[in-house]
Amino acid sequence: MLEDIKKTWEILEPIREISKEDFEICPFEVSGKLKTDSVLFFINEKNQKGVLLKDDNLETTLPKHGCSRLEIIRQNISVEGIENKYIKVTCLEVSLNYAFSILISRIIQLLIEGSSPTAATIDSVNELRKLLSRSRGPLPKEEEIIGLVGELIFILSLVEKRQNLWKGWNGPFKASKDYTQSDIDVELKASLQSGEPSITVNNLNQLEPVLGRSLFLFHSTLVKNPSGDISVPLLVKKIVEKIDDKDNFINTLFAAGYSLEHEDMWDSFRFSLIEKISYKVTDDFPRINQNSFINSSVPDSISKIRYDIGLNKLDKFKIENEILINLIYQSYE
Repeated sequence: MLEDIKKTWEILEPIREISKEDFEICPFEVSGKLKTDSVLFFINEKNQKGVLLKDDNLETTLPKHGCSRLEIIRQNISVEGIENKYIKVTCLEVSLNYAFSILISRIIQLLIEGSSPTAATIDSVNELRKLLSRSRGPLPKEEEIIGLVGELIFILSLVEKRQNLWKGWNGPFKASKDYTQSDIDVELKASLQSGEPSITVNNLNQLEPVLGRSLFLFHSTLVKNPSGDISVPLLVKKIVEKIDDKDNFINTLFAAGYSLEHEDMWDSFRFSLIEKISYKVTDDFPRINQNSFINSSVPDSISKIRYDIGLNKLDKFKIENEILINLIYQSYE
């Protein structure tokens, strides 16, 4: 759907450049799923993009949405001489145009699923607000970029086996485990080659298997290389080429802080892959957990635990990468 949204903006933009009207409108077609005039795109005289959602319930007050970068109002609007009632959503910042297209995509999906225009708008805006609150700019810290590269290397390995296996990817949503499929959890790590290889564990539960589930660790070792064949945009392109549900994957990337409009900046962080190794996290896997403390109780004075594990001492826990991928593949069937 994002590609169709992009094409609709491309139709409107040249018209807006020469128009003297307050705003130019173009219908967005969702063949056989929504009425033709249900969703209209517009660009106003300030070159701000927006969407009109036909809604007869003009009397109901829209709840406060808590996002100052959007304007959401109800308005009677005449289109081709016919006046109708609409929810009007306007993006007030050009820098958020890509995020706004994701918002529209989500609104339309909720409308298709049966939500009212009011509910679809508020639910989608709340989702966008939560994502934007995590964002600190076009690019995160380098260590976060490396972490995302590691996650995408794993996802690419999965979709090369079966295209919909990416859907177990939870890392961008700050879930307890980066990847979950059936009764398998995988913690995804990546680091630069430097001295003894190691990973950083950020809490007591990160390497703690859940009862009745199997936990694995997948680690990628990278080296910085301006001419390398590994970067977030390059990995995204390879993954998108192999999957059907491209929109949801792009939405998940957005939750991870990545957007296509900044791909040139992301692509300046290039790497070469030295190796990728899988480990089975068993009861005797070296880690700090609740049982590491007297009476299995973490002292109240300790608020955060972060530690490193040297990977050179984990040989007995290694398994072939293909074994892990096959286990996930088989658990899906």
